[in-house]
Amino acid sequence: MGAMQRVMSFLGFDDEEDYDDAPEPEPRRRKTPILSLHTQRIGEIVVVQPRTLDDARDAADCLKKRRPLVVNLREADKELAQRIVDFLCGVDYALDGHLQRVGDDIFLFTPNHITITAEQSRTLESNRTIFPVS
Repeated sequence: MGAMQRVMSFLGFDDEEDYDDAPEPEPRRRKTPILSLHTQRIGEIVVVQPRTLDDARDAADCLKKRRPLVVNLREADKELAQRIVDFLCGVDYALDGHLQRVGDDIFLFTPNHITITAEQSRTLESNRTIFPVS
């Protein structure tokens, strides 16, 4: 018995049932798993340009689905952009995620299973940045 079959058997998903006296049932339907194992598309990064708080909620839903998210706020109003970043930072923090500023008004949010590794970037010089770089 393979490792996967042993795990599935342990979880109660084995296809063989031990009924000595029971008549053979009609064609069996495929068993539906009791619990849903988390699946996601490997290598998918969602890029959004939120312009409203509703757009930010949609972006937060991507984070809740454990998808990496690039947020481009170049077209957003500066005050609204600050609120969007604050909101997404809160969502990311609650999910034990990671945040990296990758450019002027562009942020990368990742779920906790994806680590961001970046060299110490040079100071971004722009008057249009949301956060001053120290």
